[in-house]
Amino acid sequence: MLKSWKDSASGVGGQLTAQKSQHNYALSPRHKIKKLDVRRCRLSVHAVPVTRDDWDRITDRLVVGSAIPFSVLVLPQVLQNAVNMFSGQACALSIISWEGYLSGLLGNTLMCTHFAGRTERSAVNVQIIGIVNNMLVLFQVALASFMPAPVFLATAGLTALAVAISLNRLKGGLGQDPNSSKEVSQPQRADHYKGGKMPFWSLWELIVGSAGLVAFVQVMSSVLQVGYDKGLFAGITIVLALSAFVRVQMRNSEGRKMVSDIAHNLPGWAATLLFALSPLPQLVRNFLEPSSLVGLSVGTMLLALTGNALMFPRALYTRDIVWMAGSSWACVAGWGQLLSMMLGKSVETGQSYLSLAPFAAVTAMLLSYVCGTLYFQNKFIQVLITT
Repeated sequence: MLKSWKDSASGVGGQLTAQKSQHNYALSPRHKIKKLDVRRCRLSVHAVPVTRDDWDRITDRLVVGSAIPFSVLVLPQVLQNAVNMFSGQACALSIISWEGYLSGLLGNTLMCTHFAGRTERSAVNVQIIGIVNNMLVLFQVALASFMPAPVFLATAGLTALAVAISLNRLKGGLGQDPNSSKEVSQPQRADHYKGGKMPFWSLWELIVGSAGLVAFVQVMSSVLQVGYDKGLFAGITIVLALSAFVRVQMRNSEGRKMVSDIAHNLPGWAATLLFALSPLPQLVRNFLEPSSLVGLSVGTMLLALTGNALMFPRALYTRDIVWMAGSSWACVAGWGQLLSMMLGKSVETGQSYLSLAPFAAVTAMLLSYVCGTLYFQNKFIQVLITT
């Protein structure tokens, strides 16, 4: 009888025979508990090596690690600008598009608001690093008189205000936001808007998101070359239409549900649209004009690809559609940049800007990383987007 219990606890032969099972019923309750604990321990070691809490910590640490490539991403440009300015060649900063950095700054600010509303502290810190990097470049350009000083000062003030509000919300200030709690149902969220008044944080999300929409329309008008005035008019029209829509929907409970969702997701979607649009012109130009690949840096692309890839597991774990869309597209766009460099050939040497071996290695690692992330997410954590 004792030998039977030892065989079942050690797992010899895989499964118990019917005879051993009958003997196990004669064991004392204490022995049955020990047997159950041993089998449960064996199951946890061999079948479920990663728990949900483990995966939560792992994805959060990956987001923290993404701060490293994002921090180094702009550092070469900042150092080069400093060298040019101290050597009396400030005119070299004239080729820097401060509008592009301003668009990136707005995108980081919008995502900072988005993550603050979801209490994602690590993600907020990463966005603050991006804000600081962009502000450093803009400060250098403004110091060299290639960016209007009033524009820089206004940008710095508004960005500081937005970051302060996001940090205050992250620390639990600005009242209770019903969207930030997963335990709150949609009817309770709608009740939070009764009386036609919105909480301060939801109102702030609408304001910041609307500014992001105006900026997105402006960038689109610049890409399509339809004129600054037309782009500004279109952006203001969208904001006015959105304001009227929100005003009307606040009159009933179903409308308040919709307003709650719009306010919660608008900053993130506006930022995603800005970040999604920014690499498209360069990507299209890479394939149509291979000669433009001369000035591109493989290291910079790899840093950006690595940072966005490290944030993908957390986006999948939190089931944040906005975050998933942004990080996924950033990885695809980064891989596309590397593909264009592998296919493009130098006019002078006739060789590719990126050889096949490193491109294949990066592709294989990226696919393995994504497949591993999906495996842990679906197999062990069992948190699916469809559930």
